[in-house]
Amino acid sequence: PAARTHSDVAPQARRTHRASTCSMDVMDPDRSSVPVIATLPMGGGAVTGPGAGVLHVQWGLGNELRVSRVRGTEPSGTGATPTEGSDEISSGAAYVVQWGCVTGVHRELAEETLPHFEHLKDRVALAMHRGEGPDGVASCAVDAASRFARAVAKTLDANVERLEAEASLATGGKRTADLEHVSLARAAWQLAAVYFVEPGDGTGAVTERLVEWYRRNGAALNFGGSGALPVRLRALIDGVAEAGDRPETATGFWDCLAGLVAMGWSDAAADLVALHSCWAEWRQGMAAAKPAAELLEAVVALIRTAPRMATADEERQSPPAGDGSYPPGGAATSVPQFHAFREAWTRQVRDVLSDGALFDAVADDATSDGARGALEVLAGDETALARACQGGWLELMIASARHRFPRAMASEHLALMERCVARCGAGESPELDELLGAIIAGDASRTTDVCARYFSPWFIAHLAEMLAAAAGGPAAGALASSAEVNGDDARTIGFRSASEKAAESRVMAYCASLATRANTRHLALRYLPHCADRGAGVAAQILRRERPPPGSLADPVASGVDEADPDVAFAKTLGALELCADAGLAEVGLGVARAAAADARARGDSTSAAAWLHRAGDVAGVAALALEQLPTVHLASADPSASAATLVRLAMGHPGAEAGLNAGSDAAVAADGEWRRAGATVAPGPAGF
Repeated sequence: PAARTHSDVAPQARRTHRASTCSMDVMDPDRSSVPVIATLPMGGGAVTGPGAGVLHVQWGLGNELRVSRVRGTEPSGTGATPTEGSDEISSGAAYVVQWGCVTGVHRELAEETLPHFEHLKDRVALAMHRGEGPDGVASCAVDAASRFARAVAKTLDANVERLEAEASLATGGKRTADLEHVSLARAAWQLAAVYFVEPGDGTGAVTERLVEWYRRNGAALNFGGSGALPVRLRALIDGVAEAGDRPETATGFWDCLAGLVAMGWSDAAADLVALHSCWAEWRQGMAAAKPAAELLEAVVALIRTAPRMATADEERQSPPAGDGSYPPGGAATSVPQFHAFREAWTRQVRDVLSDGALFDAVADDATSDGARGALEVLAGDETALARACQGGWLELMIASARHRFPRAMASEHLALMERCVARCGAGESPELDELLGAIIAGDASRTTDVCARYFSPWFIAHLAEMLAAAAGGPAAGALASSAEVNGDDARTIGFRSASEKAAESRVMAYCASLATRANTRHLALRYLPHCADRGAGVAAQILRRERPPPGSLADPVASGVDEADPDVAFAKTLGALELCADAGLAEVGLGVARAAAADARARGDSTSAAAWLHRAGDVAGVAALALEQLPTVHLASADPSASAATLVRLAMGHPGAEAGLNAGSDAAVAADGEWRRAGATVAPGPAGF
């Protein structure tokens, strides 16, 4: 990143994130491999002379800045370096500023969804490895995106349920900040899956999925304020309890029924009708209740048989009948079949509405009018829909898509949304309007940009990956570039789409958040191998920080007392190598092993040096260590027995060295160069260590 002073960076971090500041062990800027990005003079006022100095600002790991004070005579210029004055480090004057860390429920989400992310990437990579061509890869990517969307949605569902249970126990049902955030994340995730991941299982008909989405997330969205259907239903529950044996007299009973019918909540609407007192009176033999019961029975039958598109699971479980008969529940398996069912069902609704005698026979006007209002909603009457939907444009849009414009596809919902906004006005939250509008418009780039302002790095990274895979993954770039290269599928499949590059950028930002804290750093190392452009380099930085820097064990002052302990160094290095193996970062692991070998060699421990290199599979490095310990010609001629014993010891202590030696001395020279680059400069030896 471009160099910025602490005064520029830290306030911005505090404004946009909850930055944490804590003291740390002092870091010597002269010995650290991290460059100083700002040098700020200190002094003025009461702090002058020997008490003054400079502040060094350096990048740490991830979203972290390290600030250390260097005491001594204040440098003459603002661009001074520590060598221009005293470089005495002020003990206790070093701090770490961190922001965007992954903690609490977000850390749990990160751990639970990581396997799903890896499965998504593995499925796409497998399709590319098989050489299935752009079409085959695109199909596999979309299928992987669908699986990924469902898996993450289930994880979010489980977390919302857990947080709701915890909130009910701890706060008496009051929603916590974590619950609000995860609930909104679930709503945005599931809506994005509706519009971006195989809309309508490839048919483009997403209305029923939109109905189900609002049923699950309407309360969390709190869209529409007091007029929202979930809010009105909660108020109705209290009113029904107070109404005694005539629940239909409760305030809002018939309005809520019309709203339930409009939103497609068929089961809830039927349950509400079942509360009507006419059913109990009819069972008791009261003839006056029969007309109301017959009317409501017709209403419930039409509500339950409203046609809808079957899901993919329903199609697999119940194959369509060959005679074209009306299926149970009105679930159609194709768009033409749905339209045919819809037309026949709508005629039935209108037939009941036109039966004046059926309504006139009902003695209770409220029941007659309420039933008529529900049927008018089913028939798609514009005025009845507007009257039933009191929760703003979102409710009106869903109801209109279900009852008035049942043929509207996902690509047409943006125009429907704009029509409903024009009628009802904007929602109470401009931010929520912006988020919903971006998703409904089907604009992936705009959706991720909007979500980046309101959601955590975890959500943004996973959403971007889902959208990139849903767009065809690597095949999207291949198809877009095939016209330019005029090549076959095998050549064009290597191109990366813009959505893939954008998704990698989001994942890298998420990895920066994970790498900031030690307890989430291991998660970053599992995400980074999937980032083709910068993942390996960033992983190398993280892993090399997981072990003491080269030379620190020979010079304990360089990194503190703890890291100078060989046991601590061994544990850190071994952990770093295991992380490399888990993440598939062979080259990075080789670099870590060579740095550890350089430290061991500097201490004169050639056995440990060979062990580290052997663990990383560095045959050439092991051979180089053995080569520099071979007896000279003079020693071999003077004491052949001792030289033979040395050769046996080298062969036993340097496994694989023979293969490296057979490759010639070039291997040793190459390994020597790698170790020099790793930092092996403390104790000179025969190979230049």
